[in-house]
Amino acid sequence: MGPFRRSPQEREYIKQVNRDPVVRRACSRFFTVLLLTFGVLFLMIALLSPQLTGWLWGSAAGEVSPAHDLLTGYLRWYWLLLILCGAACGGSAVLLALCLPRAIHNWVVHCGVWKEEVIPRLEEIDSWDMVSGEEKACHRGRTMSGGSQYGSAALWYFASAALCFLILLGSGGMLQDEHIPSLPFQAKEDLTQIETSFLVQAEVWISPKARPSRLPGPYGEGQPAPVTCYGVVGRDTGGEWVRVYVPNALDFSPDQERLYDETRTAVWNWEHARRYRVRYTSNFHLAVEITPVED
Repeated sequence: MGPFRRSPQEREYIKQVNRDPVVRRACSRFFTVLLLTFGVLFLMIALLSPQLTGWLWGSAAGEVSPAHDLLTGYLRWYWLLLILCGAACGGSAVLLALCLPRAIHNWVVHCGVWKEEVIPRLEEIDSWDMVSGEEKACHRGRTMSGGSQYGSAALWYFASAALCFLILLGSGGMLQDEHIPSLPFQAKEDLTQIETSFLVQAEVWISPKARPSRLPGPYGEGQPAPVTCYGVVGRDTGGEWVRVYVPNALDFSPDQERLYDETRTAVWNWEHARRYRVRYTSNFHLAVEITPVED
């Protein structure tokens, strides 16, 4: 018999343990948690997929203005992220609170049963002289199956608790690291600013160094970049560089013949570089309007 093949007595012992109601309940709980884990992973991958995010961010295109429409799409995405991460975090915490105490309880019972009942019984069976080896093995299997259901149930509950902890760690980490709980409210506040025209206004120079970008949030590979990040500076920014995110739908491009030159003095740039009047939101610095300042 090979090292990985079980004897008939061992196979019967495993079957008896797995038929026990305590083990079956623990196994059922594990597969429930496993299904929850795959469900959370699938939904999170879907919410971070370029196809879905691109569709959500552009779902309000053409309704009001480029900045308002983009922020409306982002707001919908933020709410979905918050609901999913919050539900995963809360659900896994509840399941962890249920599974871990049961795992510890079953393991303690298992250790007590083996110490007080199973091991003495096995020693008694081994001391039998008038019984064949096959009959001893049969009695040992029955005795061990009667004392192993709690240990098997404990292992299933420990596995369930480990999965719950991983979900809790992942969803809770995303909530904290990406500041997801605050994003919908910041986006809503910026939308209100756009609708009421209560925006930050500044007369600035715009750096020619621009890069495709996105608004705050968690991102995966291949995400669309619906905004362009520009650095702006001027008296209204206190002489400090400020990042402003310009929606691509604005079709904005700095005047290439009068670009700001960081190697020149402020006086030179005042005379030669084009200045712009920018109106943007206070939270995400999303540009609503950019117009050149006439000299």
